Amino acid sequence: AAQALNEVQKQHPTDPRIALLGMRMADKAGNPAAAIQAARKALELSPDWHVTLVELAKLLAEQDQRDEAMKLIRRAIDMEPFDTDVRVAAINVAARAGQPDQALTWARQGVQNHPDHLGMQLYLAQALLERREFAEARTHFEAIQQRQPQSIDALLGRMACERAIGSPERLRLLADQALAAQPGDANVRFWHDLAYGRTPATRPDSAITTLFDSYAPDFDMHMVAGLKYQLPRRIAELLVQTWPDRRFNLLDLGCGTGLLGLYLGPIEGHIIGVELSQKMIDQATRHGVYSRFHRVNLRDALAATPADHYEAIVCADVLPYVGDLASVIPNALRVLKPGGLFVFSCEAAGEDEADLVLRPASLRYAHKASAVQRACEAAGFTDISIEDLPALRMESAQPLPGFLVTARKPAAA
Repeated sequence: AAQALNEVQKQHPTDPRIALLGMRMADKAGNPAAAIQAARKALELSPDWHVTLVELAKLLAEQDQRDEAMKLIRRAIDMEPFDTDVRVAAINVAARAGQPDQALTWARQGVQNHPDHLGMQLYLAQALLERREFAEARTHFEAIQQRQPQSIDALLGRMACERAIGSPERLRLLADQALAAQPGDANVRFWHDLAYGRTPATRPDSAITTLFDSYAPDFDMHMVAGLKYQLPRRIAELLVQTWPDRRFNLLDLGCGTGLLGLYLGPIEGHIIGVELSQKMIDQATRHGVYSRFHRVNLRDALAATPADHYEAIVCADVLPYVGDLASVIPNALRVLKPGGLFVFSCEAAGEDEADLVLRPASLRYAHKASAVQRACEAAGFTDISIEDLPALRMESAQPLPGFLVTARKPAAA
């Protein structure tokens, strides 16, 4: 295919469409540098064609070259303000470039100009929901449902809005409708439990993936600088103190953008990352310290891992999205080598609360320290230490309390 493309380019050296075809081939082959080079060639050949502007902007945004991406996409949308494909691309580029306000503005304009474009209206509704602008979000979710009654995304969005500002009766009615339509959908079951006052065992994988895909571009800066998140640094120091020769293998559950690997640096062993969000994995790969990644939820990762496999397992700021630890703690013990260390953090529930609490505002789980202690003991861990942390990180300008657990698998007899 590449040879045929080269022949066509020789015959039509000034046709930007040929360069765009080369861009797509390079992108599909996983060669972003070559894709960008080809897209630049297409733009050079046709600088006033909105298609070349859009294609290069999308590639640059994916590679976090944000300023240039935004400059190009602004030119494209100024050139073709009523083209829905250009506007959808502009919204996606702005969101990827860490400019959610601009993405929201373009989405509002797009819905105003193209009220029948359901995809754009769904993006707008979900963006408003994320910003906690529930009343306006609900209006858009309802409009989508009127035209597309089978839209589960719109129904789930309405449920989230009703839970925040509506009535419990209307929320339960919507939850029953959703469950009848999609009884096997994990998100539907999650929201049905919430509507009826039950604590779901876990957050659905798809919800977590969507959440962290959106966080990925700015996650490190936001967590470390904005939310004063120092737990990965703290755990890295603990691991080096435990293995000063750096000879150990590490399973990093919910590795995110690889902050633990960044602070830890290379070791005389393997660091294996487990993460649901591919966009998070893409960021973590850049640190160059992880041997490989598995895109799977941590429960399945532990269940599929052979026994006695790692000296250390870390799960930093992940269990608030996991919930029930009934399988996590015993499987972590099984996977560790004798004498191995399990290090994990939890958001703290009060000792006067249930063992597992789903916080309504954040939809994250908090765990009771005494219940976690009992679970570790029941699984067979020893040398269990639970350290209260007054501030896992900041949230809404307030410290978020939690605790850090270290637990050791008994050495072989």
